[in-house]
Amino acid sequence: MHRRPSFLAHRPRTSSALDDRDQPAPFEAGMKRTASQTFSTHAQEARDTQTHLGSVTEGKRVVDYPQSQHSHSSSLSRASQGFKHICRRLSASASASSSSTTTTTAFRRPSLASIFDLSDSSSKENNADSPRARLQHHDSGVPPMIHESGVTGIHSKFSLKRGLSSIRRKPAVSGPSGEYARFNPVPAPIPANYPTIQPGSAARAAAAANNERLNLQRRQEQEVAKFLAGYPSYEGVGRIEDVLKDNESGVGMVACSSRLIAQDKKIDPIKFLPAELSAMILTNLDAESLVHAEQCSKPWYAAASSPHVWRVVFLRKFTPEVHVSPTPIMMGGAGIGDVRNGRVAPGQDWKGMYKTRKTINRRWWSGTPNAIYLNGHTDSVYCCQFDESKIITGSRDRTIRVWDMRTYKCVKVIGGPSNRPSPNTPPTLETNKNTVIDHPSMNGRPEGNAIYHVPSDYHEASILCLQYDDKIMVTGSSDHTCIVWDISSSEYEPLYRLRHHAAGVLDVCLDDKHIISCSKDATINVWERATGNHIRTLTGHRGPVNAVQLRGHLLVSASGDGIAKLWNLESGQCIKEFPSQDRGLAAVEFSDDAKYVLAGGNDHVVYKFDAMSGAVLHTSARHGGLVRSLFLDAHNGRVISGSYDQSIRIADFASGQIFGLYENWTTSWILSAKSDYRRVVATSQDGRTLILDFGWGTEGVGGLIGGDSLVGKEGVVLGEGRGARRRSLLGF
Repeated sequence: MHRRPSFLAHRPRTSSALDDRDQPAPFEAGMKRTASQTFSTHAQEARDTQTHLGSVTEGKRVVDYPQSQHSHSSSLSRASQGFKHICRRLSASASASSSSTTTTTAFRRPSLASIFDLSDSSSKENNADSPRARLQHHDSGVPPMIHESGVTGIHSKFSLKRGLSSIRRKPAVSGPSGEYARFNPVPAPIPANYPTIQPGSAARAAAAANNERLNLQRRQEQEVAKFLAGYPSYEGVGRIEDVLKDNESGVGMVACSSRLIAQDKKIDPIKFLPAELSAMILTNLDAESLVHAEQCSKPWYAAASSPHVWRVVFLRKFTPEVHVSPTPIMMGGAGIGDVRNGRVAPGQDWKGMYKTRKTINRRWWSGTPNAIYLNGHTDSVYCCQFDESKIITGSRDRTIRVWDMRTYKCVKVIGGPSNRPSPNTPPTLETNKNTVIDHPSMNGRPEGNAIYHVPSDYHEASILCLQYDDKIMVTGSSDHTCIVWDISSSEYEPLYRLRHHAAGVLDVCLDDKHIISCSKDATINVWERATGNHIRTLTGHRGPVNAVQLRGHLLVSASGDGIAKLWNLESGQCIKEFPSQDRGLAAVEFSDDAKYVLAGGNDHVVYKFDAMSGAVLHTSARHGGLVRSLFLDAHNGRVISGSYDQSIRIADFASGQIFGLYENWTTSWILSAKSDYRRVVATSQDGRTLILDFGWGTEGVGGLIGGDSLVGKEGVVLGEGRGARRRSLLGF
């Protein structure tokens, strides 16, 4: 009987069969390289060293692994091979049963259990007879099952299940294969009693992780803040002072990946900076900020109260500014302490001086001065000028008097021999209730005769105006002339006389180059200071020129014709006019920066003009009479006006607001009124000089008095004076 050849002879070769060949199959470039071809494996090493390997079991449970690189065709091929394997077993069983029975015996299909038992028994025989163990299928998608040595077989029940599972289950497409499966074992299955994951668990876990990250960041920032505050929380580093010495190297910095926040830095610079640098920084503050800084701590108090800091703050606030050249003469004292040879003396109580100046300023605004009266002139006092040490006045009685500013007594009387005052003159007059000093006159008494001085040249008429600096004094008189005096010593000797006017000289002004005089003859004369030579005459007014003011090469004048004019001294030309609204002008002022012109007169108001455009910026409230005198204290922002209504008004220069009004502090007209940082000095037709002292009795006021009050910070003159004009000489 012909027997069909078994298909077992044509089964595909496994890797074990491939190992029996003498030469390895040539590698085809078009084939896909597998993991076993790419990397050296332990199986390859075993073949090289002729070491027996354990058998490969392909019945392990399939687990869902990441996507495999094997194609669907290879999976179908493996499934078909498994089916052919079952068929071979059935064919072998049928052949064995036919050879052992007779032809008359009916053919019985073997059971599946016997098939797998045969498979297992044949496997055991092959394992026993084969000199080499079977190798793993490298291209199989089934994970390997490594058997322990000494295991002989498995019950047929389990063999059947394993075989059926190989038929029913296909290799996982995404499961591991090859060498990856060998070196990456399948994880254990999840137990049946494993707790189930509640909804939202992932969100809660993410939130917890974020909170932990934020807490870590917060702790890191706190560590950095402690370090910057000078309290390092780490070991191995000494004092914070030692750390800061090497702060650029990063030594001692705590590990931190977070951004440093500027507001968390709390380094006290006063503790670590040198005193010189701390003082330099604090000098940029104003006084109010310095007082607040002193309250921070003891180190801040020591630094902020330093005399070096307060010196800068005080001088920046109260030192007069210089805007033009030559520097204008300043009326009174600067109130900046002791100034010698143009330099501020060291070692002064700058903080106390600042406090005193602020107290005096409050008294200006509250209107609480004290009155001091100077008695001696026997007729109207037309003009005055003062500094920290003296007051000089000129009168209709044809004398010039010098008063001590500290004792408020007359120390010198200059006049002709026929102008000596009579005894018991002037009569006693009424004083204000706030009077603190009212010395009686010394006229006709021995001490009065001792101070009377007859110079080599003198005026034989009323002294209408005067102005002086630290070297000379110029006086103008109704005798049509001016006399230049040497006042560098206490003798007050005349130097030369200026003659060019045809009428009384109503006002004079000077700087270090020129002397300017104006007259009732409607002209202005310009003189050379050093020689007294006449330079030129300025004409253009149609009435008496009652006042002049000099700023550099610019000159402003006011006339009874109702017009104020701005002149260029270099060309002698009028470059701008400032007309009043009504009647004539009696007084004029020119700001130190030459930007504004003030004028007052017979229309009872004070005008403020823009010097460049000529426009009227504002007009003050009306006085009750002629505005006879004007003075601009630009350093302190005050305008002083005196009127025939017997009043003195104090107004804010910027706004024109009147904040001080002093009426009837004299018994007659106010002819001249000047001021400085602490006082107003006014002269009256009643023959007295009135001082309104806003610093009287103020603590520390003596420290504001300078030893060289007329000399400024650059060695130039800081004082100014103006002459007065007699009412009968004004051309209205």
